Amino acid sequence: MFRIPDYYDVTTLSFNEAIDVMTKHGRGDLLEGMESMNRIWSEYVESHNAFSRGDVDEVTFGDDDDFFDHYGYECSAYNRVFENFSKLFEKKS
Repeated sequence: MFRIPDYYDVTTLSFNEAIDVMTKHGRGDLLEGMESMNRIWSEYVESHNAFSRGDVDEVTFGDDDDFFDHYGYECSAYNRVFENFSKLFEKKS
């Protein structure tokens, strides 16, 4: 799950809307949309690490606010889908 600053968290997003957002992000594949968001976040983090090491001269997003300003809706959708799907894998007592 993404730790989204409150300002960027879309709390009004329904589960069905979240599925639609992630499916569109994955070009028709919900799982691909979820995995794509994980890759985008990983690339963002790695770009900052590379910048800190001096391996690159600039980064796509200057900071987390820039990232969530661009991907806040998708991250909120990801979290909503993840929260609801994780219930499928809970152990039954």
